[in-house]
Amino acid sequence: MIQPGVRSRRPDRAESRSFLKWAGGKTRYAGTIVAAAPGFTGTYREPFLGSGAVFFELSPERAVLSDANPELIVCFQQVAADPEAVMRRLDEQPNTPEHFAAMRRRSPAGYSDLERAVRVIYLNKTAFRGLWRVNRRGEFNAPYGAYDRPYYNRRVLLDAAAALAGVELRVGDFAAQLDEAVPGDWVYLDPPYVPSGGWADFKRYTPNQFGEADHLRLRDAMGRAAGRGVWLTLTNSDTPFVRDTFGRDFVLTRMATRRDINLQPAKRGSWDLLITNYEPPATMVRPAG
Repeated sequence: MIQPGVRSRRPDRAESRSFLKWAGGKTRYAGTIVAAAPGFTGTYREPFLGSGAVFFELSPERAVLSDANPELIVCFQQVAADPEAVMRRLDEQPNTPEHFAAMRRRSPAGYSDLERAVRVIYLNKTAFRGLWRVNRRGEFNAPYGAYDRPYYNRRVLLDAAAALAGVELRVGDFAAQLDEAVPGDWVYLDPPYVPSGGWADFKRYTPNQFGEADHLRLRDAMGRAAGRGVWLTLTNSDTPFVRDTFGRDFVLTRMATRRDINLQPAKRGSWDLLITNYEPPATMVRPAG
């Protein structure tokens, strides 16, 4: 295992947080994950961007953020480039079942990048539990949530745009980020979780399912990066498959979590695995026995 060094954070770190609510996002645990982060002197990389909660909590000096979902990356790019324009267009969108259905039905292929960004935020704030789910054709298919709430908080969106200034945002596969990382970089990985009830429980965030073969490919890419001296932190569900897949080459620790997406309150409490190629602070997580 490589040894901790000095964390590379933006010296004038401003408070910022995500403008999206993302199923499986780490908003609630971003502080814990950052506190358990390694020392790093290079670039922060996040190949499964989602809401970007850990990025916003960390506010690193240099960052490359990517995701396989092109709509998500376009949204972040537009917020970074012109948050005022994004907010103006959001103000024009009625929160009705009819408009939601029209936005959900229309393909983003015919939209400008600004319109695509507005569509992502609108659907995220009005869909049931903020769930982003698409079918194999890439069509958004989460139901209407009937929430009476604003689409954005002005201060949050402006602070997010400031935090994203100078950040590189890409559409791409996680393996490219891992293979590009160099010694001193920190890569935080938050892939679609291995489901506790079997692979059929996976939800679809892009047209392609993220399944067993992808987790094995992830493990192999992490192994290549670790061999070059790249810092690695992965979060995933605490399941036998995850333990068997990652436990031989990496440090496993447990982190208490809560699954608000579960409709049964008694089943919302859970544990995640924090998987690293370094020893995280003992006060932050519990060893995985």
